[in-house]
Amino acid sequence: MRSTRGQATLDYVALIAVLAVLFTVALGLAAGGAPGIVNAVVGQVRHALCVVTGGPCPDERARPCIVASTRDTKHIALNLLVVRLDRDRYVLRERMSDGTVRLTVARRYAAGAEGGIGGRLRVTSKRRAVGGSGEARAGLQGVLARGRVFVARDDREADTFMRAIRDGRQPPSPVREDVVEGGVQGAVRAGIGGPRVGASLDRLSTAMIGARHDRRTGNVTLSLDAGSSGWGAVKVAIGGPAGTARGATTFALTLDRDRRPIELAVLAGGALAAGTTLPLTIEGPGGNATSSPVTSDATGSAARGGGRRWELAARLDLRDPLAAATWANFRRNPTSGAAVGALGAAIRDRAFLDVRTYRTDSSSTGVGVGVAFGVRLGGEIEDTSDRSRLLEASSRPPGGLWESRFDCVPS
Repeated sequence: MRSTRGQATLDYVALIAVLAVLFTVALGLAAGGAPGIVNAVVGQVRHALCVVTGGPCPDERARPCIVASTRDTKHIALNLLVVRLDRDRYVLRERMSDGTVRLTVARRYAAGAEGGIGGRLRVTSKRRAVGGSGEARAGLQGVLARGRVFVARDDREADTFMRAIRDGRQPPSPVREDVVEGGVQGAVRAGIGGPRVGASLDRLSTAMIGARHDRRTGNVTLSLDAGSSGWGAVKVAIGGPAGTARGATTFALTLDRDRRPIELAVLAGGALAAGTTLPLTIEGPGGNATSSPVTSDATGSAARGGGRRWELAARLDLRDPLAAATWANFRRNPTSGAAVGALGAAIRDRAFLDVRTYRTDSSSTGVGVGVAFGVRLGGEIEDTSDRSRLLEASSRPPGGLWESRFDCVPS
């Protein structure tokens, strides 16, 4: 038995020695600027330790990026006295870095009250608009949306899907995910002048709860779209660009088929204001979250219907024992400042982080008319196409270094 204990001690010493060598090499590679190799070494070590302990191992693989997307929306709205009704149908086509194409087809309905004073008449055709407005209005609506997600193997199959969708037929591949969302939205809008000369205020606040069911895995993802109100939590946990506008935040919890939590995600995004760059807290050591500073030309491109947008995704794998313990403590004490702070630290230090920037472009065709004297009469019909293209992408695995995603954006 004494010999067995001695052998075990020698094994542990050897294991520690191997770890010391690996981490020494990793630090040397980090100094030489090879984050991809460092991340691979650290990831393999973490996975090996997880296998040895016999526990469920976190998934630290990078996920495919959205390389380009097109969202076509058909919007109809009607104002009748104090009642406002909206209906939207949209098709979102997302081309992924692994070659697949994700298609989301959804309908969204909203009903509520809206009132105001003044009037407006506006006609748009692509990026040209005529008309003018001199009105102020505010409203509150309940919202319900339902949709389906399909995944095509390539662009050619996606085109077949799109033709089937346009013709009202079932796409050739089964539904991958079901999506449902509901909540409330409030809007305050004011404007005076025309498309070229004028001033406007447009403030939209939302509180939405959604669910996605993956038919293949049985996983269910519950989400809370906190809009701009969740921005404070992101700044506390991860940090956020000070020069952004129209920031939005979503919190998501994924449950497996046995309804056990397996992932906590924080998703945030916003428009890049002119002259701003991603903050150091997101960029990480050396400021290398992006391959070059994102100095926005949004001022010039906005006039042409385009701009730039950034997105941040933090995925905390709750199968990680430390993350699971932190989550369990938060569930027991959701109002505890210490529990919230520990969960934020876990997201910041142990989550898989992705930062991406996109060039965006939008065009629309339609007409909107309204007149209000307290109560409001009017309507809107509009077809909008929003497009985005990935410019830069970087990721940081848990315990690793920031590295550029060349598999998403070739150098």
